[in-house]
Amino acid sequence: MSRYREDWWEYTKRIIRSYPALKRKAESVGAQSVTAAYGLSGGHGSGGIGRPVERAVVDRLTDKEQRRYDAVSAAIAETERMNHGRHRLELIRRVYWDQSHTLCGAALCVPISERTAHTWSSEFIRCVEKFLDLP
Repeated sequence: MSRYREDWWEYTKRIIRSYPALKRKAESVGAQSVTAAYGLSGGHGSGGIGRPVERAVVDRLTDKEQRRYDAVSAAIAETERMNHGRHRLELIRRVYWDQSHTLCGAALCVPISERTAHTWSSEFIRCVEKFLDLP
């Protein structure tokens, strides 16, 4: 195994593990109320208009985070269309997002063989890497 593969492989796995936090952040931006508070009171404290808008802008995903979020989302969509897509994503969820199982332990829950679990995990990692378009 080359050193290069180890670098992008571990980097991609870290991106996959970060997906739940990126998803929460992406969804929280859309949930921010940015309506101006009209009236004499000026809304919630000083700067009633600026604070929610400012918070929505500050809390948005950075370009790098958006690229990572989009890559994992695209890989999820592609995996859903695959044979046994729901089971594949359950394996990924248990191992990478919940981090509640090892690959072997998640294989028992799905249930699939340990070899199939390794194959599915590798395919998902490669799929994310494809959408990241790493050099």
